This record gives sequence, structure tokens and C-alpha cells, in this order.
Amino acid sequence: MAPHFILPLAAALASGAAFAQAPAASPARGVEIGTVDTVIKGFAAQRANSRSMVAHSMNGKTVAANIRDYFEKDGVVSISGTAIDTPHSAFMLKGSKKKIYGYLLKYDTKQAFEYTTDAAGKVWLTEVDIKKIVPDFDPDFKVPDSIVRPTAAVPHPVYSPMALRQAPHIGPYQNQDVLQLQSKPGSPYVFYLNTAAVMSGSTPLNGVTRENMYRAWQSVADQYSMLNLNVTTSRAVYDAARAANVLRTGIINFVNQDGRSFAPLNSFGSTTAGTLYRNPSAGFDYGYGIGMTGAHEIGHQMGMGHDGGGTGGEYFEGIAAYQWGPIMGNYWMGAYWPNQLFTWSRGEYSTATNREDDLYRMTTVESVPYMADDNPNGRALVLGSGGAIDPARNFGQIERNTDTDTFTFTTTGVSTLNLRIDPLEYLRMLDVSATIYNAANVAVATSNLSVNRSAQFTNLSLPAGSYRLVVRGGAEGTPANGFSNYSSLGWFGMKGTLTGSGTGSAYPVLTDGAWTSGKSAAAGSWQYFQVEVPAGKSSLTFGISGAGGDPDMFVSKGQLPSSSSYACKSDSPNAAESCTLSNPAAGTWYVGVYAYSAISSVSARVDY
Repeated sequence: MAPHFILPLAAALASGAAFAQAPAASPARGVEIGTVDTVIKGFAAQRANSRSMVAHSMNGKTVAANIRDYFEKDGVVSISGTAIDTPHSAFMLKGSKKKIYGYLLKYDTKQAFEYTTDAAGKVWLTEVDIKKIVPDFDPDFKVPDSIVRPTAAVPHPVYSPMALRQAPHIGPYQNQDVLQLQSKPGSPYVFYLNTAAVMSGSTPLNGVTRENMYRAWQSVADQYSMLNLNVTTSRAVYDAARAANVLRTGIINFVNQDGRSFAPLNSFGSTTAGTLYRNPSAGFDYGYGIGMTGAHEIGHQMGMGHDGGGTGGEYFEGIAAYQWGPIMGNYWMGAYWPNQLFTWSRGEYSTATNREDDLYRMTTVESVPYMADDNPNGRALVLGSGGAIDPARNFGQIERNTDTDTFTFTTTGVSTLNLRIDPLEYLRMLDVSATIYNAANVAVATSNLSVNRSAQFTNLSLPAGSYRLVVRGGAEGTPANGFSNYSSLGWFGMKGTLTGSGTGSAYPVLTDGAWTSGKSAAAGSWQYFQVEVPAGKSSLTFGISGAGGDPDMFVSKGQLPSSSSYACKSDSPNAAESCTLSNPAAGTWYVGVYAYSAISSVSARVDY
């Protein structure tokens, strides 16, 4: 968390280096406690018999834990608990038979003991500064009497009007149950925002609104949307994922008091929780402030240290000229920028003191996979009446910094394109860059609006021909003084018109009485089909059937359906859906299959 001269939730600058990974060798004052195998076996024996306590003494202090959770799968172990002599504590140990890492934290006495493994496979126990393990720990934090904030600034981000629930976490609050929010339903990788302490049933405490709670969850979901990680407020979803494989889960607890939020490093993959204090009522928008802080603290739980440098010391304050800053730095400094962009970092800016690769830590060290590419081979730009380009049907996700999303269209005569492409997420990371190529693969137009996050083409004249619109993550300035596309990731939507003689490409065509070949899709994405229905039919029945997942079906005439615009729908939790219309009008009908959770081998059929 960042310094408090912007927000009372944060505290004064902390000194010393941030630590993201366990050291490979033993510190000089450490004590060797055995091999990895003997240490793991010792805790396994304690789990089986609590009287078989693994205990050590260091400088007259007892280092021993009560084991709450013990999990082992495929040679990897995760152990969590508390110190035997103080409840306000945390014990965590995880790793394999070759290397383990962990710690025992005693918060009340500000003591920390770290378990590390050297190159020879020996485990060492060392007393360390607690802030090495918990970078934001500050039990003496006090809310200042006065708050200094910049003037003429926005209190929190503004939703793009194109944000229309293209994925579960996108768009404004619409009376969702804030205790059942999920960003990636069905994913086995789950991070739980435990809001129980700040809720009374379904009502938030302290005058906080449900919309505030929604935006807090949404902000965290936005910052991790490139991962197949289900950020959820549902205890049942978390419990199921934890029982299946705790190594794929994490938890942070909301606390009903003011203070400085903190989280132990590397605690993802265990039941050791981070702590998220509420925002003082005099300080900042709750949803925005708690959301940014939650994303930052979960970054620590993923193993990331602070992004330091410049005048901010341990907490880099960002680059105002480009309204960019790292989420693991001092995000409060840019919180009022109207086009702020907070992203993950690998320390490319010139004064960086931390060069760790945040995305590598999440996807490789913690093994949380990226989302599957939602547009690997290109798709047609969907044109409505009068050449309208609608964001409900033209959108996508940049999941990796190597990803591009391609949309094809054809003009049979001179046409005019007016198009805007916006990032869709609330606490966005995507800076949109877009290029239009002709059939000869020559770029005819490119847009990446300066300090704006969107791309836009205005009155672009296009001769007859075939075109590709390619969307990618953008960059501004230089990596040293600006930002690269390293973490320019997220969802985008398109709105505009292609007037003149523009046409999109067709979707797979359904044939009366026949099933199509099966399709698979990542959670949150759409697949479309179309059929020409002749006149004079008394009924029209659509059906889908899949081998797995939860596909939902929506049907519309003359335009692609959405979850809010359709002629008929079927959205049960099953892998098969059907709906029937009486006396259908002749013309082109479209079937939209939405992957509520990841789907496989889904086929579609029509009968009339």
C-alpha cells in the first residue's frame, strides 16, 4: 500500500527493500532445521498427531504453529495455521520435495520467522524484519486529521458507454447479489474476497452501498481479468475450489475498522489471508479505493514486491505526463487522473528499483494460466442496419501482450468508417491501439489516442476491397519514460458506422434438421450461427448441446442477440438448451451461444 499524503488509508513511506521471492541461500544468522523432506514429514506428523509438535527456539522466542490446513497434491504441499502462543498470527509453508518456503508471523509482537531452502536442499529458519514478509504492515497506523487531495479531479473512473456486460465483471452495477459475484464462473482458480465482516446479511455496513461493494470487487476483477482466475465474493465457490486444490486459491479478508491494509508475500496457494481495512468515510470513494488497494495487496499474495523509484522511494508515483503508474507502486498519486492507467510492471521505467516480471510471477511461479484467446483466427465485423457497429456484438479481449484481435470486413464501393474503440473495464489496464490493413497487408490507418486509452477513426474513406481491423494493446512514450504494452491488457468494445457499401462476413450457417460441428469457447465469450428461415413456417426451434461447461443460448432476427436483447433464450445451468418460436417471420435469424463457463464441443441445430 502507498503513502498517506493522498489518502488516509495509506501510511508514510516505508524504508528498505521489498522482497518478492525467497532467497536461495541461508542468511548468516539462520539456523539449519533439516532437509526439505524431514521438515515436511515433521509437519505431516504433527498434522496426524497434534502432540507431535514441530517447535524451535530462536533468541529465546518460540517458533511453533498450530496447523489449521494441510494440503498435498502432485508432490506439492501447502500448510497454513497460526502461532501456538498468539492468535493474531499466521503460519504458511508451501513447496515441493526439492524446495519449500514459508514463515511464521506474530503480528502483535511484530516478529517474523522465515523458512528458506538453500541450493543443497537444507531448510533454514531465520528471524527477519516482519516487513520483509508483509511489506505494508503498520500496526501503529493512525488516520490523519486532515487529508490533502488535488482539486478539479474525478473521484473515480467513468464507465465507457460501451460497457454492456460483455463479461460478468464489465459494466455498471445492476442489482447483482454482492455476496455471489464471480468474474470467471467455473474456473478452478479462485480468489475469494471475504466481505463477511463488513456486511450484515446482504447489506453493507457503515453506510457503504451495494454498488460500492460491487465496484470494489469489479476493480480487483479488472486487474486480474487476463488470467483464468475467478475473483469471487461467494464463500461456497471458494470452499469448493479450496477443497479441490488449495494451491489454486487465495483469500483476503475485509475488516470492519480503519487501518493500513496488508498481505503476506507468496500466500496465494494457501489459506493464509491478506487483510483489507475499510476506507475512512472522509477519505475516498469506497469502491475505487478498496478495489485498488485489494488489487495491490493480492499482488503481494502473488509474490510481488513494491515497484519503487523516483521521488516516491519504495513506492513509484507514476508518470503524470502519460497518467500511468504501476499498481504495485503508489497508485494514490494518480488516482485522480481522468485517464489513469494502473498496470502490472517489470520495472521498465528509468528509475525502477524492482525489475521483477509481475506477469511471470502470476502465470509461471504461481501457475495461474492466462485466459484462452477469444479471437485466435479473426472474425467478422458485425454490421447492423445502416452499417451500425454495435459494442454488444463487436468486442474482444487482449489476454497477453503478444495478442491481437482481428475483425474482417469488405467494401464493394467507396465507404466511410467512423469508429471508436474503448477499453471496457472500470479499473482498466488496456490502452487501445488499432490498425486497419487492406488486402495487400498495407496499413491504411492507425489510431492510439494520446493519454486517452481509446482508438478512433473519423470519416475514414475506404475504397472497395477487403480489410482487417487489428486491435492490440498500446503504449505511449518510451518504456523508460512512459509505458510499453507489457500489461496493456483487457476488454474492448467498438461503436460506430460503416456507411456506403460495407458488408461483414457470415457466421456458420445452420441447416434444417442437422447438427453443426462442435465448438469450444472460453468463459465469457460468444459463438454465433445464422440461418435463413423461409416464409410460411408455423414453428421454429433452436437447440444446442455440448460435452461440458454451461452454454447459454440467445436467438434474434435480423441482428446478433445479446444477453439483454433476444427473441427467445434458454439459459439453464445445463450443457443442452432449446427454445421455440411460433409463426416465425421469414429472414435471417441468429443464434448466440454465451459461455457462462468454459464450453467444449457445443453443436447447434435448427428445426422448422
